[in-house]
Amino acid sequence: MNRFIIDGFNLAYRSHYSHSELKTSNGLYSGCIYGFLSTARALKKRFLDSDFYVVWDTTSKRKKDLFPEYKANRLSVHINLPIKDLKQILSYLKITQVEAQGEEADDVIASLVNTLPEGRNYIYTNDKDMLQLVKNGKVIVVSPKMGPKAEQFYDEDTVRAKYGVGPENLACFFAFKGDKSDNIPGTSVPQKILANLSLKYNNPSNIYANIETEQLTTHQRECLVNKKEQILLNINLITLIKDLKYSSIVGISNEEELTALLNKYEIKTITAKSIIELFEKSNAFNHRYGLVSESLF
Repeated sequence: MNRFIIDGFNLAYRSHYSHSELKTSNGLYSGCIYGFLSTARALKKRFLDSDFYVVWDTTSKRKKDLFPEYKANRLSVHINLPIKDLKQILSYLKITQVEAQGEEADDVIASLVNTLPEGRNYIYTNDKDMLQLVKNGKVIVVSPKMGPKAEQFYDEDTVRAKYGVGPENLACFFAFKGDKSDNIPGTSVPQKILANLSLKYNNPSNIYANIETEQLTTHQRECLVNKKEQILLNINLITLIKDLKYSSIVGISNEEELTALLNKYEIKTITAKSIIELFEKSNAFNHRYGLVSESLF
């Protein structure tokens, strides 16, 4: 069984900014919904035998409590994206939507992948933290095309080629390297050295327990020691949680309601009938395993 899992807000934001000029005759921004549905439709055509999931962020209370500066560098969105309507639209397609209160999509996706039955899972996101989940033949991360950067499929070999460590070592490696996009400070120690330490010890605590015996320059050792408190915090921010309790809702095809929402956003190139029929193909999985629970709306 194949599943295709979309990082919801990741795609929603990219869709809006890719089509930010699109508005209805009443001035309603429609680029987010148009771009999201166009991408989802194109992906379903390519991965026709996969059941589709969209996983949503909620306010990251847990990570903010750990580190108040987490994502403090993010600019606020200047318009309100129509996420409520987008969720409603998806509820009229055979797509499963998933979220967990107070948690980000990456941890929810990790928990979802961990609890679903055996199969191949494709994760559609450019969030590099998701690469921790990669397993050959089981979990593949599909990083979307962005500008001149081509679409990339990440298996274990691709992860090792890019970072010098396997998926199982990435949390340790990223804890030392930091993440500017999430405002997580790292060290200035060269990537190759961080990769070697992560491969050898696999977690920051083990590295610090053995740091005096490692062949490092005085400057490198001081950099690591001076950042110890931050690095030990980073590992808790970056390591994906795989046992969250999440809510899910399986969409039920409804051409009339979907048509009304598409008309609201004056989307004419995607018809309710055609996209409903597309997502109804190979989609008995969710009902078979009873994933329906409380509503997200």
